[in-house]
Amino acid sequence: MRLIVTRPRHDIPTIYLSIWAEEVIKLAKEKGVDVIDLLQEKANRKELEGRIKKLQPELIFLNGHGGEDRITGHDNEILIKAEDNHEILKGRITYALACKSGKVLGRIISENNGATYIGYCDDFIFMSDNNYTARPLADPKAEPFMKSSNQVMISLLKGHSAQEASERSKNAFKEQFTRLLSSSADPDSLPTAKYLWWNMRNQVCLGNGDAKL
Repeated sequence: MRLIVTRPRHDIPTIYLSIWAEEVIKLAKEKGVDVIDLLQEKANRKELEGRIKKLQPELIFLNGHGGEDRITGHDNEILIKAEDNHEILKGRITYALACKSGKVLGRIISENNGATYIGYCDDFIFMSDNNYTARPLADPKAEPFMKSSNQVMISLLKGHSAQEASERSKNAFKEQFTRLLSSSADPDSLPTAKYLWWNMRNQVCLGNGDAKL
């Protein structure tokens, strides 16, 4: 089994996504998955397309910025765009941790390509603490967002279906939301809870929800 991960790392949001994706990469390797890690400058269109065509991975994990019809890589280079090269995701399970791509790109991929696409139909929002920008894994504000979103990949790697993986991630967002609403110690607990709920509401599983590894 093969997994391709894109990990651009050119600004604070992509640095956080990149480093938190290490949790997924570690689990995949423990399960004997062949991981192709496209880190920093390697997260470009030529590299991604070439690896997909040559290696035919079953699972793809895209981290980065996005738009309704696209996912970007390092320095915001477009990696996948609707009606351009979206067909390279045909027959695969893709999880895109990026803003808005589930609205147009994910729908087109899932409807026309016999693929499964898990992503977000609006912005993916997370909070962070400026004191932890050099240590994202230790950032207590980012942790509930990253742990919840990573549940998609963790669940897929553990053999759950795409729909189950999405539901488990949504449940994780919901649990963190409930925990924060009951907390008065953190002055940011209310906005944090609001954004957790936002991400949960905007996560979509499109295409074949029964697909699994």
